[in-house]
Amino acid sequence: MGHALLEVTGLTTVFDGPGGPVTAVDGVNLSVDRGGVLAVVGESGCGKTVLSLSMLGLVAPPGRVTAGRVVLSGTDILALPESGRRAIRGRRATMIFQEPMTALNPVLTIGEQVAEPLRVHAGASRREALDAAEAMLARVGLPEPRRRMLGYPHELSGGQRQRVMIAMALMLSPELLIADEPTTALDVTVQGQILELMLDLAREAGTAILLVTHNLGVVAQTADAVVVMYSGRVVENAPVAAFFAGPAHPYSQGLLASLPQVGDLGRRLTPIPGTVPSLSALPTGCHFHPRCPRAFEPCSRQTPPLFDLPGGRQARCWLHAS
Repeated sequence: MGHALLEVTGLTTVFDGPGGPVTAVDGVNLSVDRGGVLAVVGESGCGKTVLSLSMLGLVAPPGRVTAGRVVLSGTDILALPESGRRAIRGRRATMIFQEPMTALNPVLTIGEQVAEPLRVHAGASRREALDAAEAMLARVGLPEPRRRMLGYPHELSGGQRQRVMIAMALMLSPELLIADEPTTALDVTVQGQILELMLDLAREAGTAILLVTHNLGVVAQTADAVVVMYSGRVVENAPVAAFFAGPAHPYSQGLLASLPQVGDLGRRLTPIPGTVPSLSALPTGCHFHPRCPRAFEPCSRQTPPLFDLPGGRQARCWLHAS
């Protein structure tokens, strides 16, 4: 901890549409420390998944990265040709996708898919890779790993498929693991098991994690720092303890206020008014100002910068201008 493994600077991604380009990720800056866990949070549609795909050069047309740098241990991933990016993906940086059923190949056996990183990136023989895959599936707690090696994704439960995804992602002990909503489709008990497994294996390998989630409970349990996104922009960046002690941006405050608390039985939750704006019709100035209870005159006219605050925090809000 304390030394940045990943530095993202000015990352911008647009999608071409019938009405012209739409910005889905707007000048994002963030960093992930070696061995650390950074959570990226926000409502659905705020740009979290597009950000994670952009970082690894995985955005497909009509999307494209138009600006920014993604530097992993001194290597700018986006400056590499596609062959160079492929050499990094799977070996130095890996990703666990939100829905394993669509990420796993339905016509390849589990064993072949988990063994693939070793064969492609480490030059292992088929036998060596399959033996290592079986050992890794045992480590992630997949029952009867030898038998499961011969099966296919549709024969596994959701939790078992996510264990397979974790095994594939950590086969080569990557420097960085991007986990995009890794427990969304799972029940609460299995969610806890999967998160604990992912974190334990990553710690053993010294792997840093960028955790994309909308679940603030998960953030409180797992992360060292948190980045809050709204309509493609970072609106807050803070150490996790400081964030939960008192978020600095009104949007972050609204997210926390909408969560049920222990002992609040019978209390009405406080939702954030309004809805997330369409990326093709974003408000001027601060994108959050139409929903913000503390908006004042500059908010609708000028886009606030990320103001530096005490304790290594940042907030994109005119309330912190003075």
